Amino acid sequence: METRLLAHDYTFSYQTGGQPELKHVFFNPDPGSFNLLVGPSGSGKSTLLKSLAGLLPPFGGEVLSGQVLLNGEAITTIAPFERAKRVAFLFQNPSRQFAMRTPIGQLTFALENIQLPANEITKRIEHAFTQLDIHQLAQRDLLTLSGGEKQKVALAATLALGSSYILLDEPFASVDQSSRSHLLTMLKELQTKAGKTIILTDHDLSGYRDLVDQLYQIDSKGQLISLNPKKLVNEAPTAGAFLNHYQATGPLDWQQLSITLGQRQLMKANDFTLAQNQLGLLSGDNGVGKSTFFNALTHQRPYQGLVNWQKKDSRRIAFKRWALTVGLVFQDASDQFVTLTLAEEIAFSKAHTRLPDYWTNQRIQAALTSLNLQPFQNHSLYQLSGGQQKKAQVLTMLIMGQPVLLFDEPLAGLDYDSIQALMRLIKATIQDNHLSGLMISHQRAGLANFVDYELNLKHANLTLNKGATNET
Repeated sequence: METRLLAHDYTFSYQTGGQPELKHVFFNPDPGSFNLLVGPSGSGKSTLLKSLAGLLPPFGGEVLSGQVLLNGEAITTIAPFERAKRVAFLFQNPSRQFAMRTPIGQLTFALENIQLPANEITKRIEHAFTQLDIHQLAQRDLLTLSGGEKQKVALAATLALGSSYILLDEPFASVDQSSRSHLLTMLKELQTKAGKTIILTDHDLSGYRDLVDQLYQIDSKGQLISLNPKKLVNEAPTAGAFLNHYQATGPLDWQQLSITLGQRQLMKANDFTLAQNQLGLLSGDNGVGKSTFFNALTHQRPYQGLVNWQKKDSRRIAFKRWALTVGLVFQDASDQFVTLTLAEEIAFSKAHTRLPDYWTNQRIQAALTSLNLQPFQNHSLYQLSGGQQKKAQVLTMLIMGQPVLLFDEPLAGLDYDSIQALMRLIKATIQDNHLSGLMISHQRAGLANFVDYELNLKHANLTLNKGATNET
């Protein structure tokens, strides 16, 4: 029997008596179709996917009207292992899907949960690892993988289930452009050759025009509307080297800094001064060691050579004091939060800020407004969308105001307008307070007005790009 998944007159709210995130949604994608769901950060895209997967309302919120049906049955009444055989879901944050220590352990665990025989599990794992080209990650500790590598592992686990419907929430948020192109081609083949129904969300709309059968958008009222997929573009925005405005002055520098992980050298010995009053971009493919480099600078990973603060070896500085000197914006926003609500998180940062005269209540409220976060101050941080969590995380770290700020994928999962608003806030904070900033991002389009220089990590060599032209 052909599997059919649909939402009928579906209205959902996270908070009793609050504004519904989704209103009277009718969504009935054709089996075997490729569907793209778009909309600004916080519009309800993740909420719709989680509802289609049967995760809501069991894990939060309430249905105010309608229902989600799988083959005519309310999806929340179907046993989870039976649902997973038909509907597979990839979380926006891949770490939320991991229960085991290694990729091979995770895939084995997922397939055992749908009660597959052992010989079938072995075949499916081999096929998934080949599809994603991640055999080399099979026995790695998941905690040591980069964000892009984790996304590939989570996608492999999702595809291995063999479900008829594959729901993907921002599956390319932390992967490089070449990996994104490869994964899009693979998903199209799953649709055309295996008859899978693909439903995914993405803020980067390039490369979809010849792939998508149906394009949907959730509007500001929480309603689902259908758009013409021919309006999509095939090519990613051109983004060449950024203009180089690098100035080699600042209180943090490193000398003969090198990093190894096991037997692998991630970074060869190099010298550099992190520029004050400037924001740099750290680029490089998934898995080259960018996040590990940031962890070394914050004394969370061992390194060889010297990291100096005001010409003195930073290893002589107590860890707590160093954390107040070099701030790290984690790749996973939820790992950063120490309180429950956005208002509480802001209050915590304000109580520990190094910039008390700068971060006045008026400035904070203006920042919340510019990021469209003001209505959510009393909401649980863990019920915000992935994009809203990112904006809240970056704002609270900017309020902390360490002299050096390292941003690990702060733009993942954000729409273009949110990226522009957040980058204006980051840039203004750095320049107004004479901070030093360095940012990891696979998102390049739209950053020309904010990035002062680019460092690239490739083949263990960290180099300063000379700079040429910006994106158009």
